[in-house]
Amino acid sequence: MTNTFNANSINVIPPLLTISVNKFAVAFEDSKAKKYVNLENSIETKKFVSWLLSI
Repeated sequence: MTNTFNANSINVIPPLLTISVNKFAVAFEDSKAKKYVNLENSIETKKFVSWLLSI
């Protein structure tokens, strides 16, 4: 399932197995692969994690 977050396409295949947050970076593992996303600030990071949890 390809989703869009802030005009970026991110391929996420539920279920999410892990989510890890470190300042402005989010690493997550879905059912197929591990992915790493760098974000600009803490607000964007919080929005991204919230978006991931809603999938």
